[in-house]
Amino acid sequence: MRNIYEFGEIPVEVYHRGAYFKEACRDYLAEGKTPIFSIRATDEDLAFEQSHAEDDTKFGKSYLEYIALYRLFCEQAVSYGVFLCHGSVLEMGGEAYMFTAASGTGKSTHARLWRETFGERVTMINDDKPLLRVKEDGIYAYGTPWDGKHHLSTNGNAKLKGICFLKQAKENRIRPLKKEEILPLIMNQIYRPRTVEGMMKTMEFVDLLLSKVPMYELECNISEEAVKLAYEAMSK
Repeated sequence: MRNIYEFGEIPVEVYHRGAYFKEACRDYLAEGKTPIFSIRATDEDLAFEQSHAEDDTKFGKSYLEYIALYRLFCEQAVSYGVFLCHGSVLEMGGEAYMFTAASGTGKSTHARLWRETFGERVTMINDDKPLLRVKEDGIYAYGTPWDGKHHLSTNGNAKLKGICFLKQAKENRIRPLKKEEILPLIMNQIYRPRTVEGMMKTMEFVDLLLSKVPMYELECNISEEAVKLAYEAMSK
């Protein structure tokens, strides 16, 4: 099956076989637009995804194709200023706020607390694998259909106001990070292409990201106080 989709404002021609991708990506259909490139997942691509499963879970081919197609997209998207970054991104007041950390640290929980604290003022852009795009006036975060186990995402975007690296703690405090502190943290969350050219473009993007988007370390517990502290610091 062949369809045109748009992710991060990039129209792409996708050849897919399984139902999982079709169902997950239905809100991103962009028929009538001219694709910039095409992607198709081979059996070898599916085997690669299975071999890199974090907990050795055996996945069906349809789900593996859904994952493989995103990797294939991201490999080419870097040439057009679009990059994958692991994290939870929400929009509030027309601006995007991103929370990232190692898996299991609590970024989805923190994003949920924002929704509980601010209610309808908050929209989830993506809860797991958003895209970041370079524009003339800054870095924008985009929703994608690769949105984590809770499937929280919106086919929309907002200018990135700040990024918080979360750490679990009993008391809440936030501080701006220095550039030398940020680099190893952000490199653990940015998708790294498998080609030298793609990796060079990714490093150029990281330099740009560090210069345009404030980044913080947020030590926090599961509380409304942590949310308000983060918002007060990041929204300035």
